[in-house]
Amino acid sequence: MNQPSVLIVGAGATGLAVGYHLGLAGADVTFLVRPGRKAALDSPQLLYCYDDASLKTLDSYGVVESTAELAGKSFQFVLVTLDGHASRTDEGTAMLRALGDLIRGSEANVVMSAFGFGVRQHYLDALSISEDRLMHGFLGMLAHQATADLPVHAPTDPAQVARASVCYKHPANKVGFRLEKGNAVAAKQFAELYNRSGVSRCALISRDLDEIFSDAGSPVYMAGAIAGWPDFTTLVADKELWRLTCRAQGEIMALPKNGFRGRLMARVMGPRTTAKVHIKMEKDMLPLDYQAFNRFHHGGKVHAQDVEGLRACLAEGRRQGRPMPALHSLLARLDAGESVGRAATQA
Repeated sequence: MNQPSVLIVGAGATGLAVGYHLGLAGADVTFLVRPGRKAALDSPQLLYCYDDASLKTLDSYGVVESTAELAGKSFQFVLVTLDGHASRTDEGTAMLRALGDLIRGSEANVVMSAFGFGVRQHYLDALSISEDRLMHGFLGMLAHQATADLPVHAPTDPAQVARASVCYKHPANKVGFRLEKGNAVAAKQFAELYNRSGVSRCALISRDLDEIFSDAGSPVYMAGAIAGWPDFTTLVADKELWRLTCRAQGEIMALPKNGFRGRLMARVMGPRTTAKVHIKMEKDMLPLDYQAFNRFHHGGKVHAQDVEGLRACLAEGRRQGRPMPALHSLLARLDAGESVGRAATQA
């Protein structure tokens, strides 16, 4: 059997974490990075694993800075790690178009990790590939740059973290990656490849369920930002904010495009169930500090993606004749808090 070849666009936390596990699985991994970034990957990359408090080495991969360097090379899968905001910038769109030119005549399937209302259609337009060749996939583990300066909890060794490029932590079920199975054949092939790592697994989910949670996941993180990123027990204890957050989440789930399953999920994922999910995650992710990670990731790196997605859901609901009062109020509280923060910074 030929060695599966995977192109990963971006060598940040997501790219390196997935690349490491695909490398363990026997894939031929190539990273496509921004011009000037290649030198940083000239030497093997160290990843700190919170699971067993050890350093892992990623040392077998290729690196290019443009699609022109890939002419004549074929890939089974292409993983694009740009978030939804970055994917829609002029630079991101140009990269997707160049990527489409590279793979359009091949059989490569694309996995996008971007979230956001309408981002799938943006990818299809920019790549100009058939719908069945595009899947949504994202980390099941949590991964962050070692420079994120998160709190250190035992048995984490800060000296080892300082040597790493990226740190990662699996949930209890060892799901390192989640992939929607709109293309069942390609999704199964990717999962079988990823699972060969033996230490991390890929979970497959239906496309409609993936779309519901992709749109509806952000209100909880916005609540964290509004409250100053306390632990989840403290956040949930603010009953007014938590109920508002879960109503906003339900409004998104119940959008007409999500059909009966969305309406059902809106009923099931109330304040109590949503709290249990995140409190359990907070416990499972130790010694990685879950809310400190969310502050770094959702409060910083992908904040623009999250907010853009919520505003798009608000607009979609109103186009459907739904006022979306909870989502509107949650965004208003977020805007007010950010305005105060900007004023304090400028003072």
